Amino acid sequence: MKTKSIFKRHFIVLSLSVAVACMSFVFCSCTGQNLDKTVLQAYDLRITGHADSAQVLLEQAIAKDSTNSAAWFELARTKMHIVLGNPRKLIGEMTYIQQFAQNAVDNEPNNVIYQYYLANVDFFNLYIAMRNENFSAEFEKAVGTYRTVLDLKPDYHEAKLYLIELYTMVPIEMGGDPAIAEEYVQELEAADVVFGAKAREIVMPGDADYIEFWKKIEEKQMNSADVYEALGNTYLYNENIEEAARAFEKAISLNAEKNILHINMGKYYMMQAGRDLELLVSLAPSIENEFEIYLNSQPEPVNPLKAFVIGQLAMLNFRTGDKEAGDKFKEEATLLDPNYSKAFGTPGQILFDPPDEISHAHAYFSRPF
Repeated sequence: MKTKSIFKRHFIVLSLSVAVACMSFVFCSCTGQNLDKTVLQAYDLRITGHADSAQVLLEQAIAKDSTNSAAWFELARTKMHIVLGNPRKLIGEMTYIQQFAQNAVDNEPNNVIYQYYLANVDFFNLYIAMRNENFSAEFEKAVGTYRTVLDLKPDYHEAKLYLIELYTMVPIEMGGDPAIAEEYVQELEAADVVFGAKAREIVMPGDADYIEFWKKIEEKQMNSADVYEALGNTYLYNENIEEAARAFEKAISLNAEKNILHINMGKYYMMQAGRDLELLVSLAPSIENEFEIYLNSQPEPVNPLKAFVIGQLAMLNFRTGDKEAGDKFKEEATLLDPNYSKAFGTPGQILFDPPDEISHAHAYFSRPF
């Protein structure tokens, strides 16, 4: 993809934050499982800004019954939520998060929700192992977990997208395989136009015309919010902010839950400014406008996401020299959620949705948006 210099400049710094964000997806299809009331209580505590209390409750539940898979799953999410509040501890804590997610799977191996979450944890750990001798083992583990997801749910299109990204992103000598990626691409193209387009985009060469590609898909799928989101992101990669905004507004008009795209717009401006304080000052009104639109939009953001965006406003004001405003925003964010994320990447929805639903959204580990 024809990414411009602003994205090249920030990609390495962003990759871990984006990976964290990508571990979070929108849950849509209910499994109908009956969860322990303690797990639901812990979930309610966490999304209302009491993650520490939720962790205590879950640890007590597991102490009483170490086979409680739902409690292990929710503890893995709760631990991730808390650690995002102190990203410097993230890599060190990933061992525990992965083990908690694995415990959920071990105690309920046929639960696709737990398998999918574990797969995304495994993908993130692959980033951590990128430069060490454990990479091959982590690659095989991530691939294996996604394949297990497909064994449980063969039409899980999102899992195939991640496998395509894995086999395309990773060099051949390290386990990547373009031929396997192409097989999954063709499967998705046969199954669904939009998923097929998302799959094909991943394997397209860097000098391809991505805007033209998505505009052709738009002609066939004019009522797809996902298509307009993809088109808008492509415009962002090509620094065409006006067309990106139009595409995002169309996506939001088709699906109000796409209001999170306003965060993408704000982050784009922040990335554009980079370390240039003078440019950041000039772009600050645009950043604030996008974040405030999101905060005032419907459906209303849950407390942790709202706190995250307000925290971003605090950071913006600190960087531009307005300490008073920065302190005010920081206090507001902390009141909403003391563990609000300090990472650059937007926390994903899987952390905040009910613990008994299957994810049907998708984001990229190897892209900022």
